[in-house]
Amino acid sequence: MNIFTIFWFLLKMFYQLLCCSFSFLTFLFNVFWVMCNLASAGIPWITVLLVVICVLSKFVKLRSPDEKRLQRLLASGSQGLYPEDLSFWPIAHRGAGYDAPENSKAALKKCVARGYRNVLVDAGLTACGQIVIVNRLTLEKAGLSGSIAVHTLESLKKINIAELHPMGKHFEAEYVLTLQELLEYLEENRLTVFLYISDNSSQMIEKLKASINAVFIERIIVITRSPVTIYQLRKVNPDVICGLWTEKSLALPLLKASTLITSIYGAFFRNIISPVIGISVVFLSKEEFNLHIAELWRNVGVRPIVYNVNSPNEKRYFQKTMKTQYLTDSLRSEPHLLMKA
Repeated sequence: MNIFTIFWFLLKMFYQLLCCSFSFLTFLFNVFWVMCNLASAGIPWITVLLVVICVLSKFVKLRSPDEKRLQRLLASGSQGLYPEDLSFWPIAHRGAGYDAPENSKAALKKCVARGYRNVLVDAGLTACGQIVIVNRLTLEKAGLSGSIAVHTLESLKKINIAELHPMGKHFEAEYVLTLQELLEYLEENRLTVFLYISDNSSQMIEKLKASINAVFIERIIVITRSPVTIYQLRKVNPDVICGLWTEKSLALPLLKASTLITSIYGAFFRNIISPVIGISVVFLSKEEFNLHIAELWRNVGVRPIVYNVNSPNEKRYFQKTMKTQYLTDSLRSEPHLLMKA
């Protein structure tokens, strides 16, 4: 191959690169021109951007779980009278942590004995790589500093959870459960567990993936603040039912600036994030919940749940008016129980 041939080859490559660059710039110019025309017609730039994102999101969207399967899961402990069955509405936070040692097997047993089959428990990852059912507040009560991740399973197993509870004298010794022990308990008991994940590290995600089995899929709903965690779990197994935990918007400095920003933020999660990752439920603060917000979430196929509701009057309001399930710290304040008393 002589110098002339090499020169001619390089010239052709340069020409093709120039043509491709020109075509790409033309495409960008046309897109810019379309956006300008849309903007001049009164369509805000942010709307155009959201439309583009919505179109692109269709290519990475995961299949959502069957709604009927979710309904059966949430009503598994009822008598088939939903929504008339009042035991359907409450979800016992940490197994109703005001009534029994939180996140303990005793709390789960007490919920089942009362006829309540929906509970939320906390999950964290130990220093030795074990998923445990405990929260940081319990560790602080036991005099342990730092997060769950700095403690080993052996050290956590020494904590008697019952001793830390105000009503602990009414319970036998209770110790920290592992996820495996929880799954074994669920094999024998029809209980739906909302598993709240506070640790969204890659190691935690891998441990969760390894824990997924038939019982996990049929009895557990994974709850987390991280859409990325949900996407990674459901990408491996689309049958896993997941939910998103949302913080109060006023807790986020950016959302304090404008109600418009708050609305855009909410619309982004409802119409883009939730369909892409395929969530089935969303936990919302009761202070920012209303019928309009509930309808917006239900329109995208997501069931809203509010937190934390402990007053009997508030519980009656969410049962009768909002028709919405709620997270509660105590089952002793359920309205129908107080009326019987």
